[in-house]
Amino acid sequence: MEGTQDNAISKAIQILSALRASGDGASARELAPTTGFARSTVQRILATLSASGMVIQDPATQRYRIGPQALVIGLGYNGGNVLVNEARPYMFTLRDESLETVGLSVAVGNARVFLEEVQSNAQIRFASEMGRLYPLWSGANGRVLMSGLTDAEIDRVLADHEHDATLHESLTPDEIRTRISEVRAHTFAMASNETIANVSSVAVGVRDGSGQTVAALSVSGPADRFTSARMDEVVPRLQDAASAISARLGARRGTK
Repeated sequence: MEGTQDNAISKAIQILSALRASGDGASARELAPTTGFARSTVQRILATLSASGMVIQDPATQRYRIGPQALVIGLGYNGGNVLVNEARPYMFTLRDESLETVGLSVAVGNARVFLEEVQSNAQIRFASEMGRLYPLWSGANGRVLMSGLTDAEIDRVLADHEHDATLHESLTPDEIRTRISEVRAHTFAMASNETIANVSSVAVGVRDGSGQTVAALSVSGPADRFTSARMDEVVPRLQDAASAISARLGARRGTK
């Protein structure tokens, strides 16, 4: 039984590697000759990988490509663990100070995903769906992550509507550009009843040694409790935590 499992894992890895090399994705029929497996075997493994989020299938073309869970695992390998390990102590402190949920988000292509979260101890609290992809432009986290992009890069993100269905409320491109400008001016972003109904968030950027924004640190809570006034109160502590994490990643102290 163990040998059979090892063989299945080996085949799954080969299929994921073939998908990664395919660029625009591939169908089971196209992956069969590439991997040397029977098409039925490829289809069965793809179905298993799809159920876990390791691959996703385009309903229109029926082609598969690397999914969010595989991307998150890749982020963990390529520095994500360092980021989380450095951020986690400050996230717990910020949770205790704000009494709300603290999250750490990163960009994945034209989307964003929560890499880590420290939940509030309150009975009613916000909890993200770890590994779920949201449009990069959405929410306070997303606009912080986009604040360092060029106009052409922003246009590219706004042209991608793949994950729009995950949102409670959408914004127009002009509204998004305006809010990104506000992030650049004030170094933080706020959102309420936008990505998720009845949830408010405030976020600031975390920078690395090159000065690039590599993550968004956020505080989120139920909108009726985490009001605009409460978010204003949290901003200084959020900025201090982000600055401390940034310094641990090599950024100069005081960089915002």
